[in-house]
Amino acid sequence: MTQKPERLPPSILGGDPFNMFRFLYRWDLLWKLFDEEYCYSVMRACYEAGGIAYDLSFMENVRLFRRLKEDTGDELIGFGNPTWEQGVFLNGRFLQHSRDRIIRTLVDRLWPRDVAKIVEEKLSHEAVLVFGYDRNALPITEQEIESIYLDEEAFLRRLSIFEDCQYILMGGADADYLVSLGRMDIVARMAEVVRQAGYLPFLLSQYPSLVLPRAEEAGLRVDGYAVPLNREWSWFTRDACLEAVRATRKPVIAFMPLASGQLKKDVRGALEWLYAEAGVESILYGTATAEHARETTRIAREAREAADSIRKQRSNG
Repeated sequence: MTQKPERLPPSILGGDPFNMFRFLYRWDLLWKLFDEEYCYSVMRACYEAGGIAYDLSFMENVRLFRRLKEDTGDELIGFGNPTWEQGVFLNGRFLQHSRDRIIRTLVDRLWPRDVAKIVEEKLSHEAVLVFGYDRNALPITEQEIESIYLDEEAFLRRLSIFEDCQYILMGGADADYLVSLGRMDIVARMAEVVRQAGYLPFLLSQYPSLVLPRAEEAGLRVDGYAVPLNREWSWFTRDACLEAVRATRKPVIAFMPLASGQLKKDVRGALEWLYAEAGVESILYGTATAEHARETTRIAREAREAADSIRKQRSNG
């Protein structure tokens, strides 16, 4: 861990292609994404284009990040992403193992009806990695909701692999479920544990239109947010997410910034919209090729500089 940067970098190279989510990016390059030398070449291309920030979830990423720091001698910025292994338990198992029961409970009785309908009728079929669930699963009871707990030792063990990082992208699905179930207290304690361990906590949320307003209202002590947002969509709707992002004064990282075939045809326009119109501070993107890492890093830097210039002109006008 090193001193906090004055400002978030314009872009962060996501680690998904280099770990268990390899298949999400390029099937035709799948064998290369098991080759650490190839993965390192992608990270190196990002660095050579001016990229200094990397999203790390597992030891494969951490090992390559440390190697890049040693080879370059630079103080690179690490964003540790512990995914769902954060020590939040229900009935003795990670909370994520009860997602069927949780999502059914949220759809049946806790989410606003318009949101529940979108999940039930559309997203649970089209975005199963985030919203899929078994409709025959038993709802969780109020007693079970009250019994959910944070195993702080397990959480700290998970955080310990990120000793080279400055930031932790905490929460994710765990936080989305906890906030929706009324257990903001656990999310708040997670942020405290992260901060006490010497990191800066950012809340990562897949459900930003619901979670961010509640986090802001509760005064959650995080340094910023990471949300899925681009010019064409977000969950549950783009405009609802955009409203939540614009309502906070904390820096926001947009992940999945190019998650649309149409956006990839105009990367500069897509990123200019995020910086200038949505007001995000940084993007977190994934790629499986050095060329794309190099180009996206360069375009992101130029697009944020352009947005900064526009804001300066408006304030002086």
